[in-house]
Amino acid sequence: MEWFVQGVRVISLRNMLCRGALALGLVCVAPGLRAQPAPAAPPVAPTTDGRQPIRMLIGLPPGGGVDQVSRIFAEALGQRLFRPVLAENRTGARGNVAAEEVARATPDGNTLGVVTAPTLLLSRHLSRQMGYDPQADLTPISRFASLPFLVLAPPGQGMRTIGDLAEILKARPSTCGTPGAGTAQHLALELLVRSLGARCDFVHFRGLAGALPELLNGGIQVYVEGVVIGLPLVREGRVRLLAVTSRTRSAALPETPTVGETVAGYEAETWLALMGPRGLPESVLAKLEAAAIAVARDAGVVHRLRALSAEPIGGTRTELAATIRAQDSIWGPVARAAGLTAD
Repeated sequence: MEWFVQGVRVISLRNMLCRGALALGLVCVAPGLRAQPAPAAPPVAPTTDGRQPIRMLIGLPPGGGVDQVSRIFAEALGQRLFRPVLAENRTGARGNVAAEEVARATPDGNTLGVVTAPTLLLSRHLSRQMGYDPQADLTPISRFASLPFLVLAPPGQGMRTIGDLAEILKARPSTCGTPGAGTAQHLALELLVRSLGARCDFVHFRGLAGALPELLNGGIQVYVEGVVIGLPLVREGRVRLLAVTSRTRSAALPETPTVGETVAGYEAETWLALMGPRGLPESVLAKLEAAAIAVARDAGVVHRLRALSAEPIGGTRTELAATIRAQDSIWGPVARAAGLTAD
């Protein structure tokens, strides 16, 4: 997965794409090598006092933004619970392999999962062949952090704001790029274009390697990407940052407006939720919820998360359940209107 853009060192771009691939749940392998399957997880040994450590399954590979945030959270959660929380990557099917394993686990609090918004909100609308329902078969515990997307445009095309983008999309045929149909970036951009009352010709590339060169050379007029990939490009001046997609401004980019400041009610971000199997006892659920909220509000954790451009949340289980219901009513129709399917 190599590409070259004039003026950019190949090794730098390869590293950038690998970081982005990891953040999106892809595998990045050096040229000439084959990807090796992840080794089987070793048996979980009990602690010295006889208690079994908690397994916290992560649906994306090691090294990406979601994985890094999740591991910070797992470490701090274990300290709060006085019990080890072992982060374990279970990748595949856009996060559904890990989520389904959590859903099928014994509801005793020993197996939990970090489930992202796309897995909870998009999977059930894109596939009819899943062996579980990510909303019905998982118990919400806490939404603990979010990672916003950035709305990006090539420099030199006269766009500096979402208002400028709306004018251009309405005035002339334009191309919107995505790293693939049905990705979170695609749905966020679909929602943006529809919210602006505009039209755009969508081009779905086969991952970041195809999309980013077209963004840099002006082959596409607008693109939505996560902060792991987008922020370095912005800071190097290779792309124009129009807005962030989160509900509030990003602490990492306080001068950058949100899309919602122009388009009322718009919000699109990858948030991370701690979930358990259906049927968790109330006593276990209450303890996990209280610990997760305390972790997300801890000053040291907040500092570490914001260093990764993540925003801590620390929401209750009731708030998480309400968020899932509300956002499902938004993203379901967008996915269906776009004619998307993952089957």
